Amino acid sequence: MRTLLVSAYSCEPLKGSEPAVGWNWVIELAKRNRVHVITRANNKTVIEQHLPNDIKGNIVFHYYDTPDIIKNLKHKDKGLYFYNFCWQIGIVGLAKSIIRKEKIDYILHLTFGSVWMPTFLPLLNPKFVWGPMGGGECVPFSFIGVLPLKQRIVQLFRYILNYTTIINPLILLPACKSKVILARTPNTRDIMPFFTRKKTRILLETAMEDDIFKREKTDYEADVIQMVISARFISIKNIPLIIKALKYIQTSIPWKLTLLGSGPDKKLIENTIMAEGVGQQVSIIPYLPREEALDMIEQSDIFIFPSLKEGGTWALMEAMAIGLPVVCLKWAGMAVETTPDTAFQIPISNPAKMEKDFGHAISLLINNQQLRKKMGQAARKRIKEVFNWDAKGLYMQALFDEIDNKKE
Repeated sequence: MRTLLVSAYSCEPLKGSEPAVGWNWVIELAKRNRVHVITRANNKTVIEQHLPNDIKGNIVFHYYDTPDIIKNLKHKDKGLYFYNFCWQIGIVGLAKSIIRKEKIDYILHLTFGSVWMPTFLPLLNPKFVWGPMGGGECVPFSFIGVLPLKQRIVQLFRYILNYTTIINPLILLPACKSKVILARTPNTRDIMPFFTRKKTRILLETAMEDDIFKREKTDYEADVIQMVISARFISIKNIPLIIKALKYIQTSIPWKLTLLGSGPDKKLIENTIMAEGVGQQVSIIPYLPREEALDMIEQSDIFIFPSLKEGGTWALMEAMAIGLPVVCLKWAGMAVETTPDTAFQIPISNPAKMEKDFGHAISLLINNQQLRKKMGQAARKRIKEVFNWDAKGLYMQALFDEIDNKKE
């Protein structure tokens, strides 16, 4: 049995997103290894209340927070990034102490997994695995011109950053020292320094809990086809493009589209609906509690996910797990979560062509009940078999075996 040291800044039970990633990864690792976890001190009570009895002997949590003067900055605009930077520096001393007392075989850096969020743990002696992490995902270049000015600047800056990884010491250190780099998407793999790409693997860190599979789309017959988008209303979610794509739908079957969410682009989306003349077919429902949102998805027939930039996305996986066919971009995290059997993967082109491509794909699904059923069932099967937490643990065990058996 190996002994692991895991840095998991965000790690908390009963939560989604980043806290769920940290929690579920360390739980899976502890099923097959002894695990020492460094995480935030404010998570201590809830962690110790929910630690599964069957792995308590295999897992030890070590809690660290910065001094209060730095901690207070976390609640200010953009303060989280500076706080995380300080936290990563602060845990090095704690990690050294653990390594002195324990024979650590591997160090893993989990959560807030971005190549732009530094880690200093590669400076220590045990074998280091970096990731899964992202950061290389950008809005397709052909779409930058349609973004608001602030987002154009942000995305252009991201492209510039991606081209500078070869000279960035905060990336070169973990990239060179790691035995394996785990990248969320091909986009992040492709920005790694060229001499490290051979040891870079694609592994999305997210997965679905078993409870989601209690829900299942079983009735693929419908008099009116219900389509749904679940997303925050911001520019990179690309919702206005879908509103414009609706005019390219070719069908005699009635359909409706529900936009589930809210955000700063709500007015723009409402104006686009009016301009396109689809107000009778498109409705907006503000964010619902998760269970109510899942009820709505389960009652829908097609899930549309036009986002321009994602790592892993829970909303897409939830819809697939329930059994909905998907229309999304063949890009970033969407290209990892879906396959041609589970989704119409729209290729990256330009806004005008993509409108037509989305309209054509949606038409095919509206007009073909058997295709909706086939793709929906394949989507559910993919999430159940590939994107479950146990699969992450098994993957890491195989990876450790491979590294240990590899001749230096």
